[in-house]
Amino acid sequence: MNQRHNSPLFVLGACFLLSVLYCPLFKILFTDTEVFRYMGLALSKGSVPYRDFFDHKPPLIYFFNYAGILLGGDWGFWGISTALALVATWSFFQCCRLYRLPYPWLLPLLFNLMLRDFFMSSNNGTRDFTSIFFLLFFCTLIGKARFRDFLLGLLAGLVFFMQQEQVLSLIPFIAYTLLNKEAAPIGLRILRMVAGFLAVLLPILLYFAWSHSLTWFWQDAFLFNFSWYFSEKKTFLQHFSTVRRVLSVGNYEIPLIVSVLAGLLSLFFKHKKKGLIVTALAALAFTLVPEFMGGRYKGTDEPTDFNHYFLPMSAAICILLFVTTAFDEDDFLSKRKQRLFYAILLCSNLVFATLQYATHLPRWNKIPIVASPEANYLRQQRPGDYQLYVIMDNDYIYIYNELGILAPSRWIYHHFWWWYPNWDADQTILHSIGDDLLRHRTGYVIFDLKKLDRFRNPKSAGWLLSFMNTYYERVSLPGDPDPILWKRKGLAAY
Repeated sequence: MNQRHNSPLFVLGACFLLSVLYCPLFKILFTDTEVFRYMGLALSKGSVPYRDFFDHKPPLIYFFNYAGILLGGDWGFWGISTALALVATWSFFQCCRLYRLPYPWLLPLLFNLMLRDFFMSSNNGTRDFTSIFFLLFFCTLIGKARFRDFLLGLLAGLVFFMQQEQVLSLIPFIAYTLLNKEAAPIGLRILRMVAGFLAVLLPILLYFAWSHSLTWFWQDAFLFNFSWYFSEKKTFLQHFSTVRRVLSVGNYEIPLIVSVLAGLLSLFFKHKKKGLIVTALAALAFTLVPEFMGGRYKGTDEPTDFNHYFLPMSAAICILLFVTTAFDEDDFLSKRKQRLFYAILLCSNLVFATLQYATHLPRWNKIPIVASPEANYLRQQRPGDYQLYVIMDNDYIYIYNELGILAPSRWIYHHFWWWYPNWDADQTILHSIGDDLLRHRTGYVIFDLKKLDRFRNPKSAGWLLSFMNTYYERVSLPGDPDPILWKRKGLAAY
């Protein structure tokens, strides 16, 4: 077999092997992912997002997790993620080969190395999917698909209802393609894109309308983010420090510098598509929007870095490098040695990081929280739906999924009491949680008394402590001098 036939096998094989690092055999504990898994579990039991459980993400990630459950659970969801990554990789490789890039396998490989970088990945969270959809969007834009405009709208809809602000990176490309002269009138093209977007929007609206939950959907998935989640601010220098730290830790620094410099230099040298260069640079800049939308101090004096917010740069950087190389007229990679240096420069740090992670793969049963006395005790008791509640210890949300049970309250995580002094100032939400625990006669509660010190509102901490001491008592467990598992007073183990 010649290189032309070997290249696609190499690229697809690399994509698959990198995805294997995140398969259920090597599962890591990531709170957001466990929350999304819980949403899929709740959907499978007839619950409705936002109405029956609170979260502030758009709904597609919940439906993807639900689809994973229908396909076999964790392996089903991993299969969906891997299949989409393979489709995006193949589409990008075909574009690289169509436009005769020197190494058509290089940029698809770089994309996968960045997408599956352990320091940046959200472990198949929302931004993993939006990165894939972003790349597919670009491949569709420069391709020759018959229903291109409809597909562009469809992919924009998938991005928006997976992670709202990530759609901003698509807007420069939408403007670019609409301003280009084509056979179809611009009005008709816009209608086609709108039709594609509606293909995602309408089923979602119909679902929530049918379940009488449109108001919940609007309030939690949209209004909440602007009224609370993005309310904390930090200075430009703090944002800059975060960007520098994250890019360095995540090994994105060199690809970013190379791509931006190549793009800027292309504006001053011979290049067929300088407008597209500007568009790709703008799209890359828009991937930083989540960082600049808020501070997210998490109740501390210093803002917290969220590395996975930068994951869509994996697509944006590769797109910029593609545009720079595909339409270059100076042929700056004309020599083989230049190409080899270029490939090593882009990929070496990411390859080393991947090898480091691959040789230290996590084991689920070795994670302290998973192997804790509390978790082992609950596995023996096997509580049913509404009989276990996790308070303030978000990492323990995983145990709902492991046991396949629903929480008694729609408030399944509680870090907002730590983040915002005015959150639930009158304890209305806390009272609703207490009422739900009493109504369902919830048997077990995971609650660490040390977490009370992190409450921004002492009155809320006092109310919660009083409630727990009134209705629950701590369970003494062997080897656990400070147990965090409580049971309802008068409840016998079963």
